[in-house]
Amino acid sequence: MSASALSLREAAQTALENNPSLQRTQREIEVAEEYLKVARGNKGVSVSASSSYNAAKTEGTLHSRSLSARVTASLTLYSGNKLETQIKSAELDIETARLEFLKAKDDLVYQVAIAYVDALENLATTRVNLQTEENLAAHEQNIALLYDAGSKAKIDLLRAQVETANAEQDTSKSHAAYEVSLVNLATLMSVNDISDMTLDEISTALEMVDLEDFLTRADENRDDLRADALRIEQGELNIEIARANKRPTVSAQVGTGLNSSYDSWHPTPDISAGVSASWNIFDSGITRAQIQSAEIELGRLRLAMESDIDSVHKDVVTAYKNLQIAIMRLRTTQKAVDLAEEERYIATEKYNAGEGILLDILDAETALATARKNLVSATYDVARYRIELAHAMGDTLFVIR
Repeated sequence: MSASALSLREAAQTALENNPSLQRTQREIEVAEEYLKVARGNKGVSVSASSSYNAAKTEGTLHSRSLSARVTASLTLYSGNKLETQIKSAELDIETARLEFLKAKDDLVYQVAIAYVDALENLATTRVNLQTEENLAAHEQNIALLYDAGSKAKIDLLRAQVETANAEQDTSKSHAAYEVSLVNLATLMSVNDISDMTLDEISTALEMVDLEDFLTRADENRDDLRADALRIEQGELNIEIARANKRPTVSAQVGTGLNSSYDSWHPTPDISAGVSASWNIFDSGITRAQIQSAEIELGRLRLAMESDIDSVHKDVVTAYKNLQIAIMRLRTTQKAVDLAEEERYIATEKYNAGEGILLDILDAETALATARKNLVSATYDVARYRIELAHAMGDTLFVIR
């Protein structure tokens, strides 16, 4: 980050490094990786240890005491493909978390870019208002001279003073809006203050192609749509996991232990090994309900993806149409500024020559200020909607590279 200037790319990079919400999303990848370790561990060897001490006394008999300790190792040989499917599901969890992290990064870059554009627009609007204020102040001084010379009425001077004061208010408001936009940008960057920095003018580049091309790129690039596809795949695995409960499980055990009694405290070792199988033949419909629940969830996930695709397409179309309108406005507003400047010049000269009235000047200044603000709005709307279109396609950085 520069000591004096802050570019959009620097702002985005700072946000990616500092933003706590993004860091929290990244932690979800680590959580998913730990769940994968758990899933893989369930398929491996497990070792358990146990010990016991028993003492008993029956009336008329001696004390009876015993001590035992045992270590047992077990391994699942067959789980009906349940453990293998759980591992695949955990792997998909990691991929989904990574895609969600990429989507969160793109969303953050988009928010920073929009905040940056908002700040630039507020700054440009402040400059327009300041120019209008200076123009009106110059008119006020000129009218004061004409009033002192006796060629203009006092009401003209009073009206000029009122308009200058109003212009000062507009400048103050737009400058305050600029400062607020800097606060918003700093918040996204997770830094304390950037008011001492200057913002660089941005250059956005996005070739206007057919709308269908943008829709295709969105379908291919959007990380949230790819995550939806993985969730559907995971939903299919969950059905397989539920069905595995209808199959038997087979496991092998190996154990060794030491036993001793009251009569002889010398431990006696033993070793055992075996294979066991279990099969849940009847569970009051629990397995069936789990299968149906997983199938219903799979249907919900498919509907969610269809809804997300519709939402993405809507975002692309909206940004595309808004960009087209902004480009058209940019062409017309520049011409309006040229015409308004000519009108202002004519009105001023006529008034100074005694052939016009003050209202002509004020109307011309208002028209020029409006035209300049419209030009500012159109200029930054072009940048804003290019960013929105790139974000709708899933790659905000593309437009600000």
